Amino acid sequence: MKQEEKTLDMPPAPVAESAHTAKPPAPVPDLSDGPRANEPAMLGFGGFLLGSISLAFYLKDVSVPANSLVASLPIMVFASTIMLLMASVWAMRLGDGVFAAVYGLFGTFWLSFSILSLALNNNWMGQFENIEQRQATANFVLVWAIVIILLTLTTLRLPSVFTLLFVVVSATLLVLFGSIEQAIDQTVNNPLKPSDPWLIYVGITTMFLFIAVGMYIFASFMHRATGAKNLPLGKPLIKSR
Repeated sequence: MKQEEKTLDMPPAPVAESAHTAKPPAPVPDLSDGPRANEPAMLGFGGFLLGSISLAFYLKDVSVPANSLVASLPIMVFASTIMLLMASVWAMRLGDGVFAAVYGLFGTFWLSFSILSLALNNNWMGQFENIEQRQATANFVLVWAIVIILLTLTTLRLPSVFTLLFVVVSATLLVLFGSIEQAIDQTVNNPLKPSDPWLIYVGITTMFLFIAVGMYIFASFMHRATGAKNLPLGKPLIKSR
């Protein structure tokens, strides 16, 4: 009897730690705010600005004979496109589908625009001066304008600075479409001495405007990532449920 009591009083033998009883992994630190914030916008809007500034400088000097869009293609392809698509993958890994789509759209815009420009400047699809080629460029710009307008209307629950950016980008694409159509009409009506369409200067102005908005957004995320006070991005036009 005494032997049984001793056995009952003995502490239980240690159980080997199994995979099920192992300590849970350390929580992943929240880097959405503060130093080294985990924010794809720092990469995505950097790429957006590089391509936009490059195109704006080209359009500003479009009348200069030595000016060539091909010189901007390395920036558009190897900086803007790659950085935006990397930001898209980064956003997908964070589960942010909305901005993954935004970065993916702008990244593929620069890629497709670069391919179109390279093909037209090398006459791979016929002579660039042909009306058909200019009409193809106009259709390209119009297609992207329609998609960005749709993006604008479906993202009104984002902070208002993003809505402003998408509105100005949409307006710029529509104005550039109009300027190409204007250039086609001037070429048809005055083939010996065609002049630059006046709408192109409106497009350049709105382009520099959305570049300024993009710089503000980029600075806002960089401020927050480095521990500074976040620059206000505005309230959404439509409140979330």
